[in-house]
Amino acid sequence: MNMPAILLFLATLAWNIALGVSHIVVPLYAYELGFSAATIGILFSVPVVGQLLLGLVGGATSDRWGGRSTLLVACGAFVVAPLIFLGAESFWPFFVGQLFLILGRAVFWPASQALASELPGERSVQMGRLNALVSVGQIIGTAGTGLLLAMAGFQSVFTALGIFGLAGTLATLGLPRPPDRQHAAPGALFGHFGPLLRGRPIYFALVCAFLCAQPVSLGQSFFPLLLQSLGHAPEAIGPILALRPAGATVAILLLARLMGSSRALPSATAAAVLGTSALILAPLCTNAVAAGLVVTILGIGAGLLLLFYQLVVSEFSESHTRGSALAIAGSGWSLSHIIAPFLLGFVAETTGLTAAFQLWGCVMVLIALSLPWLYRWSHRVAASSASGN
Repeated sequence: MNMPAILLFLATLAWNIALGVSHIVVPLYAYELGFSAATIGILFSVPVVGQLLLGLVGGATSDRWGGRSTLLVACGAFVVAPLIFLGAESFWPFFVGQLFLILGRAVFWPASQALASELPGERSVQMGRLNALVSVGQIIGTAGTGLLLAMAGFQSVFTALGIFGLAGTLATLGLPRPPDRQHAAPGALFGHFGPLLRGRPIYFALVCAFLCAQPVSLGQSFFPLLLQSLGHAPEAIGPILALRPAGATVAILLLARLMGSSRALPSATAAAVLGTSALILAPLCTNAVAAGLVVTILGIGAGLLLLFYQLVVSEFSESHTRGSALAIAGSGWSLSHIIAPFLLGFVAETTGLTAAFQLWGCVMVLIALSLPWLYRWSHRVAASSASGN
């Protein structure tokens, strides 16, 4: 493995440890400050409107100037955000801290995925390694946060978040500067978006991204609160939620070659149905072992679907448009982060958190079952275009 690959994977690991920390500490800190469920839903959904737009910018800048510069922004945002949270005691400072987390999350994914897609070697394996390190980082972050929070409190946890953000920044600084991209004409920052949006495969990938983002959308907002309401202690919540990326890591490492083509639709559909079904079962898990099993299933389904949609995008995009294509498809993650906490928060106000989770899970299962039809819909247009040529 060459040095750029090592540095990219180190930056990915450090950044995702910080992300895992934020998944636990931020919603629990909002609860500690006394925010209502509806307010927490707003705090975790409204700022993601910015993520939707910034993610597209991150994809375009990765195509224009290379992923290194965009990755630096993602890591730097995770250095600034915890500094804000350390002094946040009311809604608006908390909201600003969320905005910096959103900035980092928005631009990290298209930059890191575009860089990984250009590494030498089999693409499914390299993307699988990237996704595995994403999961390993989040395992360390989520599991460690619960323990650190129980021992040292919120201030220490936010400090740890900033340290890992800084480590990711330093690793990214070691990446080589990309060569000038002569095809990126002045004023054409978003020039690749039009052709990509006119193709149907991008929308199929977007739906896949929306589905595989569900465990993360809920894991960084209401899942910790659900586990707490079921009687799980704070020091147990982190390890339980860490089983989601653990399941994703194992599934990706064992089955990356199985998902090595966008034609692996039956496996992807099965993964989507498996993962979304676990959302329905989660509110029933008062036992820690059962909760861990359900969260692991969530991770397996989401991890395989994540790799599948990345490969779908890599197959229909060219290297100089891949950042933009990954950003457009990845906006499904942003839509998930906007819609899921917002709706779940308001439904939970009237039905309770348990019923809200189960209703949302049923909706996601229906979308998962529609993936074969959506794939045929996008494939039919591609086949027609090919026959017309």
